Amino acid sequence: MIEVDIEKCIGCGACAADCPAANITIRDAKAVHGRWCIVCGHCTAVCPTGAARPPQNHDPSEILEYDDPVKFQIEPERLLNFVKFRRSVRQYTDEPVSDTDIARIVEMGRYTQTGANTQLLRYIVLSPETLREITPVALEALAGLDVKSVDREKMRMPHQYLDYQHIWRNWWKVYQSKKKDLLFHAAPHALLIVSRTGNEVDGCFNAGHLELMINSLGLGACMMGFGTFAFAVSPGLRDRVGLKEDESVIFMMVFGHPQVKYLRTVARRPSRWEKI
Repeated sequence: MIEVDIEKCIGCGACAADCPAANITIRDAKAVHGRWCIVCGHCTAVCPTGAARPPQNHDPSEILEYDDPVKFQIEPERLLNFVKFRRSVRQYTDEPVSDTDIARIVEMGRYTQTGANTQLLRYIVLSPETLREITPVALEALAGLDVKSVDREKMRMPHQYLDYQHIWRNWWKVYQSKKKDLLFHAAPHALLIVSRTGNEVDGCFNAGHLELMINSLGLGACMMGFGTFAFAVSPGLRDRVGLKEDESVIFMMVFGHPQVKYLRTVARRPSRWEKI
């Protein structure tokens, strides 16, 4: 749990007011943590005197002081334009992404929120060699799937995916005849977000943030719904990447250096929203 430096604590109650688990009380003008701490760090972030400290298995040197707003703020219009300009990249160079940039991408995932701060996600980055190895396995699994026997109610992916099998079969034929990869687009890397089966919400949070970091590094990515589904239906793919029995690939994306340059944003349908 979070630790409190009694000497620094002034009993202001800021931590108790912001604790999402209602786990902090003020006793004798000092903050006291209960047994339900989820180690979210809100008390550490809000304490005016720095009395709330992370547990011993956390690195306190990672904590940044909010001493310069410029380091933490992004203009709304600039952020929106950044998102508008992102594209799902399907053309890549052969250049691998550096380990330094991969570490930055994963760090973005580490700081993305998770439900109840469980932090259950882990990541597997596939090298060009491994991605080339699993490509025919994934394509064959999708093309050969008996879609009539699939329990649509238990599918973790949209059941509409099954309507695309004629496309998967065509991709498999193209791969067999021309060795052209229409599933993973011959990307140099894939990133697998792995967690216990059923933890889709945390995976979706992560996927969006990871892609933002990928784009900010001048790289490109493409979300792989079909690739995610391939891992769900192929025991061979699961074994190849070392998934545990209770784990799943929550989401997959490919990424690398784009071989294409986009010159403008695109149009979208009008927003559908209401205020009730």
